[in-house]
Amino acid sequence: MAAAKNDGRVLALIPVLVGVLLAAVIFPREAAPADVPLPVLDVHALIAIEHADEARAARATATPLAPEVRMLGEAIRAFNTTEAKDPPNAPWPDLRQGVDSARKLALEKGLDSIVELRAVQLQKFLDEVHAWRKTGAVSAELDAVGGSFLRRMTMAGWLKDNKLALADRELRVAYKLKWNAVARLEDFAEMKPTLDEMRALYTFYLLHPHAAESARETLAAARKTAHSKQDCEALEVGEQIATEQWRLDKIDKLAALDPAYPADYARGVSLYRAAKFDASAHAFEAWLRFHPDGPLTLRARNHLRAAMASSRIN
Repeated sequence: MAAAKNDGRVLALIPVLVGVLLAAVIFPREAAPADVPLPVLDVHALIAIEHADEARAARATATPLAPEVRMLGEAIRAFNTTEAKDPPNAPWPDLRQGVDSARKLALEKGLDSIVELRAVQLQKFLDEVHAWRKTGAVSAELDAVGGSFLRRMTMAGWLKDNKLALADRELRVAYKLKWNAVARLEDFAEMKPTLDEMRALYTFYLLHPHAAESARETLAAARKTAHSKQDCEALEVGEQIATEQWRLDKIDKLAALDPAYPADYARGVSLYRAAKFDASAHAFEAWLRFHPDGPLTLRARNHLRAAMASSRIN
């Protein structure tokens, strides 16, 4: 009889427990955001693009490109080599003119040949980065195809103790963008990385943010005169804010490229991390206004409550 009574009590508690669990799931609670959402990648599409680039490089190696196209490649190599060495009296106008003149002649042979040229230099760049990862030695060929790549990676904080944060997938996209910029071919649709390629690169950006170069210089100068614990803590806060400002810029640029990316939600997270709680709350409100239901809705409500609470405290 006692056992039956206990069983009855347990059964009576089940609806109560279910109600408590449902309330925890349905009703918002304060929860500080932690991670910025990442774009959704089509890995199969990325693999197909990588294979296509490898096939272009192999084709151009087996059948030499037209002399005019190869001249563009040599002009870009000269530009990159000088950029890598960064001499005090570099002939930049001449180097720039060399690339521009070679580009005009190469375009007469068609964009397909130029895409193959880029694929060849992309493959050489990846091969040289792989060799550098193993030996730590910077070759003349890496300078010729990569320019100031290693220096820029160090300045961004993505290269430390000979360890590079970018994997091949991100390197491919970053290289295409840099190559296009040097050749001044960014406006040609055939030269632009695909949306999935850009999503892959922006995934890296969102996961590895850093303060902008001007902010890093300011912070570095301030650290030289910072002596107290309070000064050091203030600099840490300043770097966090500058880092999130850089990430916010990347969120805005990704949103312009990818309409499917949850930009307002991401802004809310980044602004919260920058201690801009009012702006964070507005961003989460904007997300909820257009997404009253969905996989991020409850999280957005929880983060909104946390942002509002932090705003009142501060």
